[in-house]
Amino acid sequence: MADVDSGGGGGRGKKGGSKTKKKSTRIDMTAMVDVAFLLLTFFVLTATMSNSAVMDLTMPPKKEDLKPEDLKADVEETKILTIILDENDMVRTYWKVTDPVVDSTDFKGLREKLAAHVNRKPNRCPKGTKQEEMKASGCWDPIFVIKPRKKSRYKNLIDCLDELAIVGATKYAITDFKENDSLILAGKFDYERDAK
Repeated sequence: MADVDSGGGGGRGKKGGSKTKKKSTRIDMTAMVDVAFLLLTFFVLTATMSNSAVMDLTMPPKKEDLKPEDLKADVEETKILTIILDENDMVRTYWKVTDPVVDSTDFKGLREKLAAHVNRKPNRCPKGTKQEEMKASGCWDPIFVIKPRKKSRYKNLIDCLDELAIVGATKYAITDFKENDSLILAGKFDYERDAK
């Protein structure tokens, strides 16, 4: 705490008057330093670390790790909704390939389209269900294929991934825009002739 140093008694100076020494004050900071360290320790130990918002990325297995039956797995075309990110923040979608249903929207209407595809059938497959079990049970397992065009913005891809996470989509892939996609959007795609 505070201490007053009174010093020794006063002596007589040359002129005969008594001279008093100035009193100095010394503050003991030990208690304040202890309190500061206690507060610092308290806040460090009770603070929560912020978790970064990270999207899970599951990479497909390497081709050499796959079994031959996995390479021949057929996917029902009605499960796939293709999302094409176009310029001027436009989104084009098509469902199926043999008889495609093409539609256009902007990002305000994208969530409704994605939710409609997720809820197309009532019995959703639980996460982690294997392909054989899906075929046997007939559960609905929607797949989304995102194809950004060269003039689309990176922000649109991130927004699309966010919308997929919001509607609860579990399977999606990002791939390149192909010539067949242009034909489908133009309504000139013939499955027998153009499928490769």
